[in-house]
Amino acid sequence: MDIDFWLERWDRGETGFHQQHINPYLGYYYGELGPPPEKRAGFRVFVPLCGKSRDLWWLQQSGYDVVGVEFSELAVEQFVAGEPLDFKKTDRNGHDSYKTDRLEILVADFFDLQEQDIGNITDIYDRASLIALPVDMRRRYVEKITALQPPGTRTLLITLTYPDREMEGPPFSVTEEEVKDLYSGDYRIEKLAAKNVLEDEPRFKQRGLTSLTETAYKLTRIR
Repeated sequence: MDIDFWLERWDRGETGFHQQHINPYLGYYYGELGPPPEKRAGFRVFVPLCGKSRDLWWLQQSGYDVVGVEFSELAVEQFVAGEPLDFKKTDRNGHDSYKTDRLEILVADFFDLQEQDIGNITDIYDRASLIALPVDMRRRYVEKITALQPPGTRTLLITLTYPDREMEGPPFSVTEEEVKDLYSGDYRIEKLAAKNVLEDEPRFKQRGLTSLTETAYKLTRIR
C-alpha cells in the first residue's frame, strides 16, 4: 500500500469510502457530549488522511479549530469546491495549504509532517486512517501520530472489525487486541461503543462479509 494506490483511486473516482453523512460518533462525542459551543475555539482537532470528509466541515461549523492532511490535491480541491466556504491557497512549510476560518487542509504525505505543520493540537479524529493501512504500516503510523501530539491529547478512534478471510482491504480489519497492542504503551484506552453495522453497509455485504463491527475508542496520550 502506497501513496500511488490512493492517488489512482481518487483519479478514477473510486471513493466508495467517502461518506456524505456526518459520523454519528463524532456528532455525539464532539456535539452532544462535547464542550459548550462558546468554548470550542480552544480545541484544535487534527484529522489525518482526511480526504474530502464532510466531518471536517461539521467540526468547523461546530466551532472547533480544525487541521486536516491529505496527499491527494484532487480530494482537497473537491472538498473546497463542494463547501460554501472561502478558502485561500497558500504555502505552509513547503506544503500547499487551503485555509478558511477555523479550518486548514494541508496537501502532504502524513509521514512527512512535523509538529509545527499542524500546530498545537488538542484532539485527533481518526475515522479512516488506521483502517486504511495494511498491518505492516500501522505501527509506523501510530509512532508518527504519537510524535505529532503532546501528552494529554485525546483521540476519537473508529475501527472496523470483520473476518479477514472474507474481504481484502482497504478498509482493513483492526481488532480490539491490536488497538491495545498498538496504543497501550503511551495511551489510556477507553472503549466507548461497538455496533454491528453490516446491515447499514450493503457494499460490504456485496464484497462477501458476514459480520462487520464498528468500534469507537477514546485514546488519551499519557506520556
